[in-house]
Amino acid sequence: MTTETALGATLERAAATLRAMAYDHRLHLLLLLHDGEQTPGALAAAADLEPTLVAHHLRYLRDARLIRRRRQGRNVFYSLASAATSQLVQDVIRFARQLS
Repeated sequence: MTTETALGATLERAAATLRAMAYDHRLHLLLLLHDGEQTPGALAAAADLEPTLVAHHLRYLRDARLIRRRRQGRNVFYSLASAATSQLVQDVIRFARQLS
């Protein structure tokens, strides 16, 4: 793979990540998950969103590899995918606050 091709692939992944985060409900869910693993029901209550809407956004975030899912019996728990995801969410919020 050439350097130019590798850069193109990296830019494409970066743009996909930013698109996944570029919706206020999804960013809110990421912020809630920054505090630790949570169930979809807990996220829906904390974000004051319908559970079906939360499920849709969680699926989108999972497809973008920003979060991961863990099953324990009949329960499903979501968490941020990595420390890098946590840092990205913090940086985006910090940047937005500096724009005020």
